[in-house]
Amino acid sequence: MAKEIIVCGVSIKVKNSVSIYNQIASLNLDQSFSAIIDYLDEDLLQIEFNNGNIVDIGWYPSFDEQGAFIIHTISDNNWDQPHAKFTTRNSTDLITLLKQSITMASA
Repeated sequence: MAKEIIVCGVSIKVKNSVSIYNQIASLNLDQSFSAIIDYLDEDLLQIEFNNGNIVDIGWYPSFDEQGAFIIHTISDNNWDQPHAKFTTRNSTDLITLLKQSITMASA
């Protein structure tokens, strides 16, 4: 069964997940980064799939207006060498890259 998550006001279906941590849903990314900087940290979204893969979104460096969203796709619990890594400061790109990462990780 697919679960639904909300990111930047967009509904995204996630199949084959075993757990989802989603703090990014509560952020209004239409605001300036300075307005929401107190909420931009390394732990914004994490999806673990039943195959063991993980999609993780964080803001790096935490609480820094010059930071960016980084999306990691992790295989075999190898955080030192992510399967894929994307960086963006744009909410539209964030959705596109997240969908791509979910497809990669859930396969």
